[in-house]
Parts: sequence; structure tokens; C-alpha cells
Amino acid sequence: MKKKNVKVLLNESVRHVGKVGDVVEVKPGFARNYLLPKGLAVEPTPANLKKVEERKKEIERIERERRAKQEALITRLQGVEVALERRANEQGHLFGSVGAGDIAHALQAQGYEVEAADIILPGKLDRIEKYTVVVQFADDLSAKIKVWVAPDAESKAAMDEYAKAKAAAEAEKATTSASE
Repeated sequence: MKKKNVKVLLNESVRHVGKVGDVVEVKPGFARNYLLPKGLAVEPTPANLKKVEERKKEIERIERERRAKQEALITRLQGVEVALERRANEQGHLFGSVGAGDIAHALQAQGYEVEAADIILPGKLDRIEKYTVVVQFADDLSAKIKVWVAPDAESKAAMDEYAKAKAAAEAEKATTSASE
């Protein structure tokens, strides 16, 4: 038997759900396990509606300020590049992968206020190469940044050696097939 969605009144804006003061329908488990315990939502009673309406103006002002900061940050992020050094095998595959948290930490180290949840990856970043990643705060607030995943010194030496050995094998193969 399927449970029906429940209606809740949002105390805070929740990404992909709604803004402060909205009455939204969500799955019962999401309400019970996340929204209600964290104080992000309450039952939509007349008393709670009145309380949230009073807080709504203050929270909307805070949201406007945050949005202005995010707009300024998006303009500053245009053309930003991040370089991350990782261990890799001789073919350029990383031992592990680069995640949104790694990129967020690198951006924070450069002075940008970006969280891992704001970063959209183009897929799995598990090779030594250049990627384009999107930093998105809202549907209409996004910037593309370049992420360079570079090998550490030890991995670079192994990759160079592998490339030389492969080139030598190709050259030897070409000379033996040409002499036949």
C-alpha cells in the first residue's frame, strides 16, 4: 500500500523543495526523517502559518542578500581555473577520483565561498586531464570553471616512461613490418 505525500510548511528555504512559507507536498519519510527533525518544516496549522508569515519578511531579506553575494561570486568565478594534483598509474588513471568536495576545498583555498553541493560534475573525474565543471547556486546563477587534474611527480615520471616505452614499441613494430 502506497503512502500519500504529506503537506508541510517550510521554515527555511530547501533546495529543490521550496522557499520559506511555502506549503509543499513531500514524501512522508523525507518529512519525518529530514525536514521535521532539522526544524526546516512544521505542520501547516493556522498558528504555524502565522508564525512563518512574521518570519518570512526577515528571511526573504536574508535570501536577497545571499542572492546578491552569489551573483557577485558567479561573476568572479568566470574564467577561474583549479589545479589538483593526484596520484595516477602510468596510463593516467587516478587511484580514486576527484569529487565535488575536492573542488570546493580548492576554491575555498582561493577565497571563494563555494560548497560541494553547489558543484555539478560532468561525470566521474578519474583521469589525468582537463575538465569543465559547473558551479550553480540557482537555475539562473551558474558559472563554468576549468579543473586541471595533474599527476604528482612520481606518477608523471611513470607516465612519461610508459609513453616512451609505448612509442619505442610502436617504432619497432613499424620497422619490422616495413622490412617484411
